[in-house]
Amino acid sequence: MPRLDMVDTSNNNGIMTKANWRSMKKYGVRAMVAKLSEGTFFTDQTAKTSIQNAVKAGLHVNGYHFARFTTVAGAKAEAQMAAHCAFNAGLGKDAVIVLDFEATNSGWSRNAAIIKAWVAEVKRMGYPKTDVYTMGSWTNSMPLNNSSRGGWIANYPSNPAGLKFYGSYNGWQWTSTHKFPGCYGGFDVSQMYSNYYYGTTTHVAKPEKAIYYRYNPKMIYARTPINRYKDIAFKHKVDNFPTGTVFAIAKVINYGKITRFQLANGYYITSNQANVNRLYYSVDGGVKRVKSVRGTHRYKDKALKHVVDWQPAGTEFDVAKIVKHGDTTRIQLANGLFISGNKKINKFVK
Repeated sequence: MPRLDMVDTSNNNGIMTKANWRSMKKYGVRAMVAKLSEGTFFTDQTAKTSIQNAVKAGLHVNGYHFARFTTVAGAKAEAQMAAHCAFNAGLGKDAVIVLDFEATNSGWSRNAAIIKAWVAEVKRMGYPKTDVYTMGSWTNSMPLNNSSRGGWIANYPSNPAGLKFYGSYNGWQWTSTHKFPGCYGGFDVSQMYSNYYYGTTTHVAKPEKAIYYRYNPKMIYARTPINRYKDIAFKHKVDNFPTGTVFAIAKVINYGKITRFQLANGYYITSNQANVNRLYYSVDGGVKRVKSVRGTHRYKDKALKHVVDWQPAGTEFDVAKIVKHGDTTRIQLANGLFISGNKKINKFVK
C-alpha cells in the first residue's frame, strides 16, 4: 500500500488529540494539514487545538483553505481570510498554506488568473509557502506543476497497492477512508514525494495581541471583509463590505478594554488594525518611497489644485515628507511637488 505520510483533517473529524496524533505517528504519519477556512464565511474552529496537539506529538503542521472564489477580487478576499485564520490557528511562516481548489473549474485561463491572485495575496500576507490541492481530473486545468515541483493531487483507486501516482508532484492523496487505531472515523491520507510539507514541528506561533485604534483616523479602508453592526457589542449584524471598502469614521468609542469605530449613520465597525487601516499616511509614519497604483498627478500645491503633470501607474516616488492637509495628508517630493497621501492611490514601498 502507499505510505501514510500526511493526514488532513477538518471539523468533520472533530478536534484531534495528542493521543490521536501519536497513534497515527506510529504508522508513519509525519505531517498534518488542518482545514482553516472556506470562502469568506467559515472558520474551522477545530484547527487551532488540532494543530497544537499535532505539534505536541511531533508532527509537521500546515493548513488549507477551501476555495469558493471565481474572480480575482474574490481570490484576494479569500486569501486574506485564509492567512488570518492561519495566523489565529497558530501556524508559523514555514507552514504550507494550501488552496483546496475543487469547487468550480472555469478553465485554464481563468483558473490560472484567480489561483495566482490567491497565492500572491497569501504571500503578501506573510506566508511564503503555498500549494494547490485538486483532483486528478483537473490537473490540466490549472497551474500546478509548471515551475519545479508543486501540487497535491487526490485520486482514489479501488486498489492502490503498488501504485505511485503523481510522482512529480508534492504528494498524492490516495484515500479518504483510512482507519487508524484509537481514532474515530476515516481519514484522508497522502503519500508525499518531497519535503515541502515538513517545515516545522518545534513551534506554533502565538497570535499577537490585537491592536485597536485609540484615536480617530478619519478615513480608513478595509484590510479584510468588514461587517457593520447596529450595536457596539456586535450582536446585531446589518451587512457586510468587501476588502478595500473605504469608511469615514465619525467617532472612536470605548468598549471595555477595546474600541469600536462609529460611523455617521450610527452603525459600528471594528477598529482592530488587523482588519482596518488608515487611508492616509500619517505625518510621522516613516514612509520613504511609494508607488502609483493607477497613475497620479503631481501638483504645485498641497491643496492639489494646480496640476504639473501626470505620472503613469507603477511610477515610484521618493518621499521628502508627509504633510497634513485638513483631515488628510499629502506626500511632498524632493522637488517640492505634491502627490496624494492616499494609500490606495500611492501604495507603500518602503
